[in-house]
Order: sequence, then C-alpha cells, then structure tokens
Amino acid sequence: MRWTLLDGSPRGARSNTTILLGALAKGLTAAGHTTELLHLARGGDRVAAPARYAGAVRFLLGFPLYTDTMPGLVKEFIEALEPYQGRETNPPLVFLVQSGFPEPGQSRAVEAYLECLAHRLGSRYVGTIVKGGVEGIQAMPPWMTRPLLARMEQLGASLGATDELDPKLLRALAGPDWLKGWRSPILRLILAAGANPYWSRALKQRGAYARRFERPYQEYAEGKARAGS
Repeated sequence: MRWTLLDGSPRGARSNTTILLGALAKGLTAAGHTTELLHLARGGDRVAAPARYAGAVRFLLGFPLYTDTMPGLVKEFIEALEPYQGRETNPPLVFLVQSGFPEPGQSRAVEAYLECLAHRLGSRYVGTIVKGGVEGIQAMPPWMTRPLLARMEQLGASLGATDELDPKLLRALAGPDWLKGWRSPILRLILAAGANPYWSRALKQRGAYARRFERPYQEYAEGKARAGS
C-alpha cells in the first residue's frame, strides 16, 4: 500500500516535522508499504497536494504548532480540499502535530479540530500523533534523539501492520499532558531568569533579543481601556 506523507512546516525539508515523518516512513516501509513525502513549502508540492490527497490510498498530514496555531500553509491546503468534501473515495487520514511546547496538552484543541475536519471531508479518521518538546532536536546529539525516532519508527510499523494508531504508543510518545510536580516550578524559574540559550540565540540572530519582554497585546488592551474610561 502507498502512503502519501505531507509536511506542512514552512521550513520544508529542513524541518523537525520532516525528521519525525522520516522515522514514521521507515516504520511503514518495514511493514511492507511504500511512501512518498511532499512539502507544502515547495511551490510545486503545494499546488499538487490537494490532488495528491484525492488520489491517495492513505494520507498523513504533519505540521508544527506555532503558539497554538497551525501554519498558514496548512490552513491554505485544508481550504483547498473543499472540492473533495464528501467523496466516498477519500483516503483515511492520519495527522501528526508537533510543537516546541513540552506539554502535549497545548495540542489537544487542534487534535479535536482535525478529527472534525476528517469527518467533514468524509475521510476515515485514523487518529492524531501529538508530540511536544520537539524544537531543538536538530541541535541534539544522536544519542538524545535516538529513543524518540525509534518510537516514531515503531509507531509507523504498527500503523502499517494494523491500519490503526496504537494507543499505548501514542501515550508513550506524548507523555503527560501537563507538567506537574518539581518540573513546573523549576521551569518557571528558568524562564523567569531568561536562561533559555536556544531561544535567546534565535532572538539575537533576528535582532529581537532586547524586545523579548514586550507585551503588545497587553498595551493595546490597556490603551482601549483608557480610551473608554
């Protein structure tokens, strides 16, 4: 069976989503399937993607979550599927939602949306793979990412064998929805001190480090409140 995998990350082939999809594809291949990987960040793939969904046997859409929001490329793709809504031949759908947030609970709302989307399209909803704490995996040594990629590969092999997502593997990948116990206060202290080298480096590269504590929406809300008083 052929699986069509679609990477919805704006980073394209250099994305963390591509890394995770690659591990899933390896598992699917081990289960006897063939795969193709498309990237919405590539112009040709973006144009072809809706028709590839319509002609797919099995379809998997993966994308990152940016501050609780899917990339515009993904939303554009979803809207382009409207002509295929309700067809009896629409393929079963699997989704992968990954984020830099360590807590997978951040992704549960979009998971519910994706289930609704599959039903509206008339596709069988196979399920959604949710994985937090993914940002930065490209900077990690292989020994740190090996367990994650092995588990993704295992999930792909299981999916290929059963045509379903293994609930136990999904829970193991996601981890607890919300950080509890000692981790939360320590994380708050680290963030309060600004001790996040990965994001600090990214902000400095983009000339935004000095503005990292700005709250434009709060200032806007306070301005509106003053104007109304």
